[in-house]
Amino acid sequence: MRRAGLLTFLADEIVARKREGRPLKVGIDGRCAAGKTMLADELGQVLKIRKGLEILRPSVDGFHHPRERRYRQGEYSSKGYFEDAFDYESIRRSLLEPLSGQVFPVMCREVTFDYRADLPVDAPPVIVGANCILLFEGLFLFRREINAYWDYRVLLDIDPDTALSRALVRDSVDPPDVTRRKYALRYEPAWQIYENEQDPEARADVVIDNREINSPLILKRA
Repeated sequence: MRRAGLLTFLADEIVARKREGRPLKVGIDGRCAAGKTMLADELGQVLKIRKGLEILRPSVDGFHHPRERRYRQGEYSSKGYFEDAFDYESIRRSLLEPLSGQVFPVMCREVTFDYRADLPVDAPPVIVGANCILLFEGLFLFRREINAYWDYRVLLDIDPDTALSRALVRDSVDPPDVTRRKYALRYEPAWQIYENEQDPEARADVVIDNREINSPLILKRA
């Protein structure tokens, strides 16, 4: 399948699930460097331009825990990454619950924490109407704490070697040897914990092999 075909397929699936008078909440999950941000950005453009829908495009990166908590089990702890990296309670309270109500428009928050500055973000709330599609991308989105809130679940599947090769190109902050160590000891084992404990593939509505960005394959569809 060409990438344009995948975007059309996903946009049609989302529109078909959209209920009158209610936003629709899409979770885009996948291991580090799976291509979640790119897919969410491209899909948002398709839904906005072709379908005339309002798009809300936050990321799990705006909902980190403070550094002290993120690394309390060790800088390279995979268990610590899975358990402590992201504030799912804040995602639920600030974003998912308001968008799951009955009356719209509502106010919600797209970001609560700046992990680079290691400081809370006091950003003004955004007003969201019933014609909105939430495209939220990030890690571990189908875990029990927030899985029930999603109306449509997209899982991007890539292998660990592909993830690392992309990360070495993308992640310019750390030296390559540090990136390799983080992926080997922290990020990839954390994803294995997630797969073993939560089974995101079983919870996903669509699973996409995204190893070849321009030639994705749909492995599962609801």
